[in-house]
Amino acid sequence: MPLLLARIDDRFIHGQVTVGWCRKLEPDHIVLCNDEIAADPWQRRVYASSVPPRIRVWVRDRAGTAALLGDGPGALPPDEGAVLLTGGPADMLDLARRGVPLPAVNVGGMHIGGGKRELLESVYVDRADLASLRALLAAGSRLTAQTVPGTRAVEIDRALLDTLEEAR
Repeated sequence: MPLLLARIDDRFIHGQVTVGWCRKLEPDHIVLCNDEIAADPWQRRVYASSVPPRIRVWVRDRAGTAALLGDGPGALPPDEGAVLLTGGPADMLDLARRGVPLPAVNVGGMHIGGGKRELLESVYVDRADLASLRALLAAGSRLTAQTVPGTRAVEIDRALLDTLEEAR
């Protein structure tokens, strides 16, 4: 199963994903990875209802997502493409540690909240986020911030992460 896009975005499925990325990439599946949403039937339905009907939506917890994106029984077909969405870098890191190949991760939106500081426009992080982003880089993932296709992608590398840490 080709992973067309692995994206961190705390809004999960919204216009930038369905109109921007899905129109460009034409995935067969969207996989939303979030333990809380996966446990709530109402939220699962709400997210799935905002996607064009030709795209199958899977809402899974981290273990279920890793199985779905793996190559074992119950995995997505190998000839169909998927967009993976997590709400934060910790979930994306967990998937990498469970064996999901993540050569590139798009950081689409991590919004301001308690204790978070601006790393880039639309990307706010706290210490835990920084640690997870560093671990993704160390695991070999290329990190870029890009809201939608056609806009400039900004590389998130160790030097950029260090500038925020140094400013503390």
